[in-house]
Amino acid sequence: MSQEGLETLCRSHGADRVRRLEALYVRFNCEEFRAGDPVSFVWRYETREDREVAAWMAAALAYGRVGSILKALADLDRRWEGQPGAFVREASDAERRAALEGFVYRWTRGAHVAAMLRAWAVFGERMGERLAAHPRGYRAALGTVRRDVLDLGVDPDHLFPNPDGPGACKRLAMWLRWMARADAIDPGIWADRLSPAKLWVPLDTHMFRISRRLGLTRRKQPDGEAARRITAAYARMCPADPLKYDFAITRLGMGGEAGF
Repeated sequence: MSQEGLETLCRSHGADRVRRLEALYVRFNCEEFRAGDPVSFVWRYETREDREVAAWMAAALAYGRVGSILKALADLDRRWEGQPGAFVREASDAERRAALEGFVYRWTRGAHVAAMLRAWAVFGERMGERLAAHPRGYRAALGTVRRDVLDLGVDPDHLFPNPDGPGACKRLAMWLRWMARADAIDPGIWADRLSPAKLWVPLDTHMFRISRRLGLTRRKQPDGEAARRITAAYARMCPADPLKYDFAITRLGMGGEAGF
């Protein structure tokens, strides 16, 4: 979309705005654009078990430039020998730590990744049910999971941010989008148990900037409250699937090799 087209979207309202967002969805939610996104790492695997583990780690590492993210994920794939599900299920904690020794991606180290995989080994199988059953929604459910993970004596640190805090928790929100939504971009690994209607927007700088221009929030910072308000605004347009336009709007705002 040209700058003129973006300006037209920002001036639109009501049914006209939804029509323009639907056109963006058709343009960007296709395999062609999936290739330049961390979610492409999830699609390379065939089994549900492998995709679950790959999604958990790909979302956790989705910060920085996309080329660097994909390079780090390729290193991770080499270390678990193309079998993430078996790596979590069959390897001991010590074996996983040994395999991840020397892993470095920006401020992430192998110990952080090992802690995330330990969390998945213990809680991953039941996490979908915990999310679906929690009376206060997915974000609150992930807060209880994080506390349980810390009780194990392992700390994923920045890879598992605190959902009970004021931050937007963008990467956790993106992980949930991958798990709950099913289309050409999102693999919908847990679409049989999670509802897209209960997701919150993975608020990055691109979504925040465009959402402010659309008048969906007046917040000054892309924090948790901004994410809540923006999600509510998109839910008024598409109640059953408020994140339907998330990928398209983010791609619209990126341009070139942008960061996540």
